[in-house]
Amino acid sequence: MFDVPATLSDNLTKGCLPFLLAGGQGSRLHELTAHECKPAVHFADAGRIVDFVMSGVHRAGFDEMFVATQYKPNTLTRHMETAWAGGFAKGLHLRDGAKIANQQGYRGTADAVMANLAEVDRINPKEVLILAADHVYDMDFTAMLEAHRASGAMATLAATPVPRMEATGFGVLAINGANRCVEFAEKPKDPAAMPGRSDMALASMGIYVFDWEWLRDAIMEAFKREGTSHDFGHDIMPMALAQDTLNVYALPDSEDGTPGYWRDVGTLDAYRLALLDFENGSPIRLPKAPDQAYSKPADMTSASSTIEESVVLPGASVGSNCRLSKTIVGAGTEIPSGLVVGEDHDEDARWFRCTDGGTTLVTSEMLARRADQRTLMHPMSSQRPHSHIVSQ
Repeated sequence: MFDVPATLSDNLTKGCLPFLLAGGQGSRLHELTAHECKPAVHFADAGRIVDFVMSGVHRAGFDEMFVATQYKPNTLTRHMETAWAGGFAKGLHLRDGAKIANQQGYRGTADAVMANLAEVDRINPKEVLILAADHVYDMDFTAMLEAHRASGAMATLAATPVPRMEATGFGVLAINGANRCVEFAEKPKDPAAMPGRSDMALASMGIYVFDWEWLRDAIMEAFKREGTSHDFGHDIMPMALAQDTLNVYALPDSEDGTPGYWRDVGTLDAYRLALLDFENGSPIRLPKAPDQAYSKPADMTSASSTIEESVVLPGASVGSNCRLSKTIVGAGTEIPSGLVVGEDHDEDARWFRCTDGGTTLVTSEMLARRADQRTLMHPMSSQRPHSHIVSQ
């Protein structure tokens, strides 16, 4: 399904090196990233968030790739080695920040490239494709690379419209008729609206193509400046903007004419809603690694339970007579029979992780603490059946 003709790879990806930024903690996912980084979090059956970008890179026919890891990289490293490494003829180079950057780790997104400058120079690419590992999307990277080369710009940034009030966490930009960026603000408090669309802002997807020689010089110059953030959004993109060499590539619409699908699943609410999108019919193709056969996990939910606007991650199970609403059941978590979540916020907040957006995360550790505390409060309850059931 994802085989790429040699001519396509030779013509479009030759000379371009993908560089994946995969070190993010994903702190707003809370307990889901307690033991692994955000790119390694489960998504859509047996896959992981990182598989979306890796599938796109593999389809494009790149034969070599750098992956910068940092926060709790073990799960991600194993997954990359077993599922994806075989798809790169010249190598999938895993570059852990703790080993590369003198134990301090990468200090920012651009610092990940700076710390690997000599290794990238050894390969001597014409362009470097900077990718984010923690978004859910399906994108033709060869089309973006073609657009970059045709533009004559030194930098190309991928962008897509997002609700304006959600754009405070992104780089927000404005373009002219030639797709040149004329304004750029990193994580603005009051994002600028798109012309004619007061409720939407044009946001950076965290995906860039740079001419390597320009990027190398820009990074070295930026890092000499006092107060540098070591970051693409704060340091490098403003330099490209100031030189009038920042091209913008808009995420194309889907084949049916609907806007291209791109989701930053950085919060529990966004993560749950994105998973529901796929449960209700995949808005984009699901990724499939060349070296790993995925199979849909068996449904471990009792037929007597009611699950609404909720997701059950791989290896989890739901007992009988449960009612779950707007709930994320963590991977491997066993929901006891009779548990009700999502109907009494105060009760849920005592035991589980609740968000302002109405999502409740339930994990094995939370259920264990709940059981222990309820036993301490009601010692005799441990002798009665179903003592862990929420009272109705």
